[in-house]
Formats: sequence, C-alpha cells, structure tokens
Amino acid sequence: MNIELITLLKRHMGLPLSPELAADVCIAASQIEPLVPISTIEQIGPEHYESFIFSHERIEDIAEEIKPLHRAHWNETESHRHELPFSPDYDTFIRYERAGRYVLLTLRSEGNLLGNCAMYLDKSAHTQTIIATEDTLYLLPQARKGRVAGSFVAYVERALRQLGAREINITVKTVNKAGRFFRMLGYQHIENGLTKILEIENV
Repeated sequence: MNIELITLLKRHMGLPLSPELAADVCIAASQIEPLVPISTIEQIGPEHYESFIFSHERIEDIAEEIKPLHRAHWNETESHRHELPFSPDYDTFIRYERAGRYVLLTLRSEGNLLGNCAMYLDKSAHTQTIIATEDTLYLLPQARKGRVAGSFVAYVERALRQLGAREINITVKTVNKAGRFFRMLGYQHIENGLTKILEIENV
C-alpha cells in the first residue's frame, strides 16, 4: 500500500489540482516503496573526528538551519550562475528524502552546522545498481583544516556503501582545487562538463 500517496491525496481532497500538487502525486504514485527504505537510511550512525561529529540528518528537520550554509556555498562556488535567482526548493528536497532518494550527511562542531553533503539516490538503468549523485558538498572554511574534509568524504562513502550504492558521481568547480582533492581520494576524472547561461530575449 502506498501510504505516502494516500496521505497526500487525503490532505488535498477537494482542493484544485495545482502543477505543484500534480508533481507531488506523480512522485508519490511512482513509489510503491522508497528506493532505499527510510529505516535503512536511519541506521547511518554518527562518527566523531577530533572536535567534529559526522552524522545523517533529515533536511526536513533542519531546513531553516541549513539555508545559510547553502547560501555560503552558492556565493563561493556558483559565480557562473549569479545572474540567476538563488531559490532552493526545500519542499522538493523533502519529497525526495521521503521517497528514499535523497540523503543528507552533516558535519558539526559544538552543535554548529559547518558542512553538508547531499546525495540523490537512483537506480542506474544501465547497471541496475544504486548510483549516488552529489547535489551539494560544502564545508565552511573553519572545517577545512587538516584531514577533516578527507575524513568527512570517507564517512560519506561508508554511509552510501551502507545504503547499497555502488557508484558515486560528483561535480567540482574550476574556481577551487576540489578536483585535485578528489583525485587524491581515488576519484577519476572521466568527463568534462560545460555550462551556458541563456540570456532572456526581449520579445
């Protein structure tokens, strides 16, 4: 039984079908059960490294707290998109999270949120194995000292392996040395991505 779909339909009974609601219904209807069971995701345990704690958290629980971190990430690494609006859709993140297709791993020190890695989960149509695709991976400067970043990435890999992922895809920007960092961790440079921001034509 698709509890998520039933709950969604009950909550919106008698209301007009908006494009947003239609999208929610499509996502819920496509999920007989979450891709990765929520109970499996919840089994990801925390780990300590020096004064830091790595753990799984639900974006649904910390949406307001994580917004400044997302803004800092945008400001530092997304200059090529600064002509576009910065407008994260947290409701969509939460929908994917509830569908077992999004996992958020965080880095904290003394309770303060200093970094995060969010991964989309999907089953590859080519290999039939779970593939994890990075949505965001960012640490504030104070969390980049020593081996903290490398240890956090290792934690992310262990968590994804625990969820059954066999492949991780990440993107790195040319504005920093992240590419070199990830190659040192065993990631292969297998393709180059190009981006073009289209200007709106006056009609």
